[in-house]
Amino acid sequence: MIRRFLEGEEQAFTEIVRHWETKVFSLAWRYLGNREDAQDVVQETFLSVYKSARNLRDPDSFPTWLYRITLNHCRTSWRRRSPELSLEEPVPCGVDGEGEVTRTAAVASRQQDVLEARDMIRRALMGLSDEHRSAILLKEYLGLSLEEIARVMECPLSTAKSRLYHGLKGVQRNLARIGFRP
Repeated sequence: MIRRFLEGEEQAFTEIVRHWETKVFSLAWRYLGNREDAQDVVQETFLSVYKSARNLRDPDSFPTWLYRITLNHCRTSWRRRSPELSLEEPVPCGVDGEGEVTRTAAVASRQQDVLEARDMIRRALMGLSDEHRSAILLKEYLGLSLEEIARVMECPLSTAKSRLYHGLKGVQRNLARIGFRP
């Protein structure tokens, strides 16, 4: 697909978008924590890819290049929003206005627990530096190897390992701070 697009076949770009948009959206959504902002990043990313694909020297490095562009747009969006996310903010717990639990079924309760855990993990990730959050998202959500993470983040392998390690430690600290109990 990439080679065909680079050779001038416009239809190949549509195939590229179809093939990669879910992964790009997933990375952006997890990075930003907001669906609308993530959709904007997807559009900006593929617009950048379309405009600058001719500069891509090695079509085999496309995934790394694409994730780098995505992260750059995520960072721009993050700075533009300048979020004020507090780790101490209460997490919605599925209760009504008087503090009473609104669901009684065991399945609904378990589903709510999962949603709360996801929200807490998301908040813990948002409390990290850009480098640490990016390393975790690339590893845990996209399944990239440490070598691939180093290429996407344009850093030595040892730095990628360090960012991942310290990022995971940061998530643990942030989860403990907001009271997460597995």
